[in-house]
Amino acid sequence: MTDQHTTPEPAVPRRPSDVVAGTPLTSLAQQRAAAGARLRTEHDRGQDAVVGDALAQLAVGEAIRRTVRSERGDMIAQALRLGATWEQVAAALDTTELAAVDDLRVWAEGQRALYRQHVAEGADVLVGLDEDAYGEVMRWVAFGLGRAAVEARAEQTARLRAAVAATPMVDTVGELRALLEQLPGEMPLSLDDYHRALPGEPDQVHTIHPRLVATVSGLATEAETIQPGLMLTQVYVPFPAEYEEQAAVATRDDLPAYDELPRAADHLERGELRAGLKDIAEVLEELAHLLGEVAADVTEHDEDGSQLRVEAQRITHAAERVGRLAETVEEAAE
Repeated sequence: MTDQHTTPEPAVPRRPSDVVAGTPLTSLAQQRAAAGARLRTEHDRGQDAVVGDALAQLAVGEAIRRTVRSERGDMIAQALRLGATWEQVAAALDTTELAAVDDLRVWAEGQRALYRQHVAEGADVLVGLDEDAYGEVMRWVAFGLGRAAVEARAEQTARLRAAVAATPMVDTVGELRALLEQLPGEMPLSLDDYHRALPGEPDQVHTIHPRLVATVSGLATEAETIQPGLMLTQVYVPFPAEYEEQAAVATRDDLPAYDELPRAADHLERGELRAGLKDIAEVLEELAHLLGEVAADVTEHDEDGSQLRVEAQRITHAAERVGRLAETVEEAAE
């Protein structure tokens, strides 16, 4: 017989489905706390009761987790409606903005589907999001996705910059392949038009310097965007020299071009008149050589060759005048 004065063990859930739907979170928290308290303080009960409380903690805890998870989208919408930012929402959830945005999107789509279902069934009470409310939520989603995209691009650019910076020089196919494996396959690739060199260095050897540059796609269209691209520049560096010294030269962004004509443009754009004009004089001398000796020698008629040599002589005189002018301009600038 059962003692009529014995207090029966409280019924405790053994699985989340045992929890009555709609039970307030405060009640669930109290149930879980009570089961934990009994485990800590009541040691003289039977094994079934002890095991039951242990399972109750798990089952009620899981029910709480599911309830909170199901309300997550509604809570995000409420926070945004009250003026919270996406950054604050993501921090409160200890997640990324993109994940928080996706939570809201999934919730909103489910709530719209629920509302439509109730309308189709002719329900007296409509639950969920109507089209206006759904549109408001999706505007928050669109704004959050835009922010997430900007942040994702910034993070990607930082990763790309770090990968390229870690490889200041590329001297072998293997080194280039190792770098490219760290970069997106669709990333634009370009080659520098001119070789670069350290001025006045007698002994140099060439290397390839990779660097990030801004590239434009969809130019002059609504789809125009700026994205990072990879540019490879051939640079002449000191030799022999330590790797760090060579890398320091390779990564300099002020190196003039190696060839005379682009180097002249570099110097003149920087206001370095003497160096620029001297390079122009060298270019003119090279043109005179090509015109008066190479081109003239392959003409079919002697008269044509003579005319080319005359023009070459004029260009030579121009080169001499520019060379002298370089010294004069420099002295006047001083």
